[in-house]
Amino acid sequence: MERRIYQRLVFLSALLATWMFMVSPAFADFFPIGETFETSRFSDEKIQLLAPTDTGNRPPLIFEGGDLFLGTGNLQEGFETPWGAVWQPQLWVFGTLRTSLYYFDNGVRSPSSEWATRLSLFANLQLTHTEKLIIGIRPLDRNAFNRFTRVQLNDEFGSSKFEPNADIRTFFFEGDFGSLFPALDPVGTKPIDLGFSVGRQALTFQNAIMINDTVDSVGLVRNNIRFAGISGMRSTVVYGWNELNRSDARLNQTSDMIGFFNAIDTPERTVNVDMIYINDDLDGGDSFNVGLSSIQRIGHYNTAFRINQSFAETGNLQSDRGTMYSAEVSWTPYRSDDIMYVNSFVVDGNYTQAGREPVVGGPLGGLGILFASPSLGNFLSELDNFANEVVGMAIGYEAFWSDGQSPNNHRRSLTMEIAGRKDLGGQGFDDFAFGFEFRTRLSHRIQFQVDASYSVLERRNDGSTIRTEILYQF
Repeated sequence: MERRIYQRLVFLSALLATWMFMVSPAFADFFPIGETFETSRFSDEKIQLLAPTDTGNRPPLIFEGGDLFLGTGNLQEGFETPWGAVWQPQLWVFGTLRTSLYYFDNGVRSPSSEWATRLSLFANLQLTHTEKLIIGIRPLDRNAFNRFTRVQLNDEFGSSKFEPNADIRTFFFEGDFGSLFPALDPVGTKPIDLGFSVGRQALTFQNAIMINDTVDSVGLVRNNIRFAGISGMRSTVVYGWNELNRSDARLNQTSDMIGFFNAIDTPERTVNVDMIYINDDLDGGDSFNVGLSSIQRIGHYNTAFRINQSFAETGNLQSDRGTMYSAEVSWTPYRSDDIMYVNSFVVDGNYTQAGREPVVGGPLGGLGILFASPSLGNFLSELDNFANEVVGMAIGYEAFWSDGQSPNNHRRSLTMEIAGRKDLGGQGFDDFAFGFEFRTRLSHRIQFQVDASYSVLERRNDGSTIRTEILYQF
C-alpha cells in the first residue's frame, strides 16, 4: 500500500512539473513551428472588398432547391402561412465520404489491417432562418466498429464486408415558437421566444464527457435569460425516450432520460451546469450524471475546468459511480496562429457517461488525439479513453501553414502529441504514447490526413498505428 501511494505521488509530481514547465511564458514563446507573422501593430494596407463575381466559385452541393446555399442576389418571395410566418422553402442535400486505409495494433487485441469507408448524407429542408427539418443516413455502416463497409487485409476480424442500409441516423425538426407563430405576438413583447427541437438528434454536453449520443428526444431552450451580474443565460430541458446507448454503447430500449442544461455567461467566464437522470427499471438500473464547468481566459491562456460525476443505482457496465476532474489549458505562441495545449484528468472511482454512441469512444476522447476515436472501422483510440481510477495528461502542439495561394489560410496543419495514463486502482495498466496527425487540403472538396503513433504499454506488447484518410465533401 505504501509503495502504491509513493508511486502515485511520484507520477503526480512529474505531471505537475511537466505542466508548470509547459505553461511557462518562456516555453510558450520559444518557437512557433508553423508560419510566423508580425503582430506588433495594425496594418496600413488597404484591403478592397471583392465583388461577388470575384470571390471564387463555391463548389455546388449535391442538390440546391430554392435559394442557393450561401448564394448572392435577391431572395425568393416565399409565402405566408395561416399563422403569420413567412416561409421561403429551400432544400439542400449534402454529405461527407470518408475512406481510410490503416494498420492498428494497440497491444491489447490482434492487429487489424483494413480499408474502411463511411458515407454520411443529409437533407436540410430550410423553411426560415430558424425553422428547418434535417434528415441524415449513413448507408455504408451500421454504427458499430466491426460493421463498416470494409476490405479486410488480414483475418483477425473476419472477412471483408459490404454494409448497405437505409437506417435513419438523424431526423429532427427545430424552430422557435415566436418565429413560427408571429401572429401570437405581433409587437414582440410576450415571452414566447422559446426554441425547440424534436426527433432523432445528437446530444453532446460537457465536451462529450457527460453524454455523446444520438437520441430520440424533444428539447426546449430559452435564451437571453437575464440576471444581475451575468451577460446572459441559456437553459435547456431535454426528454429522451428511445435510441439511448448507455455507457457500454449498447442500444437500450427500456430507458428514458430527462436532462437539464444551463450555460451562464459572465464578463469573466462561461459556466455550464448540466445534469441528466436516466430511468431504467429493467437493464442497468437508474443513473444520474451531473457536470460543472468553467471556461475562461486567464492572462495569455485559454482554460477550461470541469467536474463530472456519475451516480448509479447498481454499479455495472451500463452505469457506475465515479468523479472525473479535467483541466484544459492552451495558448498561442507569439507571432503565430499555432496552438499549444496541456490537458489533464484525474478520475476517482469508475466514471461512466450517461450515454455514448457505439463508435465514438469514452469520456477521455476530447482531451487529446491519442485518446480520440476516428469513428471509422476497427481503428480505436491509441490509448484507453475510459475513466476508471486513473490520472493522465495529453501535451500537444498544433502548427498551421498556408497552401501558398493566400497567407494564413490554415490549409495544412500538423499536431504532435504525447500522452499517458497512470492507473490508481491497481486493476489497470500504466500506458504512454506519442504520435502525430497531419492534414492538408487537396482541393475544394478533398482533405488528406495521416495519423501515426507508438505506445508503450505495461505488461503488454507495445502498440503502433498508422492511418491514412481521404475526406470528400459533397
